[in-house]
Amino acid sequence: MRTLNIRHPAMRCVAEALLDLFPSGADISEIGTDQKPCLFVSWRTSGVAGHPGNIAWGVHYRFETEALSLFDLATEPAQQQFCERVRDMSRHLKFNYADPDAVSLLIVDVPAELVRFSMEEAN
Repeated sequence: MRTLNIRHPAMRCVAEALLDLFPSGADISEIGTDQKPCLFVSWRTSGVAGHPGNIAWGVHYRFETEALSLFDLATEPAQQQFCERVRDMSRHLKFNYADPDAVSLLIVDVPAELVRFSMEEAN
């Protein structure tokens, strides 16, 4: 398993839930500030410059600060459900490796409402 240097339990839980969705060489890092915490997953595909495949790819997960606070208050089942919900959102991301003009950076917003919904369902 890759080493994850992620401080916040919510982001660590999400990162662990995402590991197998991205290439094995992908880096998962905590970025941003305490007011705007984020996870960034990045990887590169091989290829020749100017041709399909030679692209750096990434997914930027932006967490609402309140989501992290609520996660700390949630029960273990609610926390796991939240992480699975973020994973489900990530399953639908599309990367077109064959297109040299492809969008290679995607953004996933993680709202506090996702934690609230997980807490309600777990209770």
